[in-house]
Amino acid sequence: MNQTHPPLPSTEEDKIRALFQEKGAILQGHFYRLSGRHTDWYVQCARLFENHRTGELVGRALADKCRDFAPEVVLSAAIGGVLPGYEVARALGLNLFYCEKRDGALILRRGFTLRPGARVLIVEDEISTGQSIHEMMEIVHALDGVVAGVGCLVDKSGGTAPLNVPLVSLITLNAAHYRADVCPMCQKGQPLQNLR
Repeated sequence: MNQTHPPLPSTEEDKIRALFQEKGAILQGHFYRLSGRHTDWYVQCARLFENHRTGELVGRALADKCRDFAPEVVLSAAIGGVLPGYEVARALGLNLFYCEKRDGALILRRGFTLRPGARVLIVEDEISTGQSIHEMMEIVHALDGVVAGVGCLVDKSGGTAPLNVPLVSLITLNAAHYRADVCPMCQKGQPLQNLR
């Protein structure tokens, strides 16, 4: 009996995208965001780290894309950026520092200290507007460090996040988001999924 199989991925990004879809880390459809807006892409990178082999694999893939930045330390934001940051730091043989929210702002604590002039690679799980990246960049600059570059698993800005430093990602999406009252997916009657 003949079976039809989907074509094999042709590029590294295609392979990575297939892995993200297989693990439920990216889904296309009609989704509700915590902000109340609706979007056509759902991204949940935590699903990649349920299995240590998958987490290590995507961490190594992102580390390989960031190697040319010649970083000396990796900086991430809790909670979403810690696991990708850890795996990238491990693949590069570097230390990982991470920021946490306090009174609505990211801060560096837990005794993490940055040497003046240190080249810092900022790693995030996903980027939309780049707000948390900008907050981490301010921390690096305040401590006289240098932002060598930014790496993320999923760039939902389609490559348009205004960072003014080099950015690499494993997957780039043009994720649209809409107010509920003007959502074209709602207007077409597409069912809304509320994933957490």
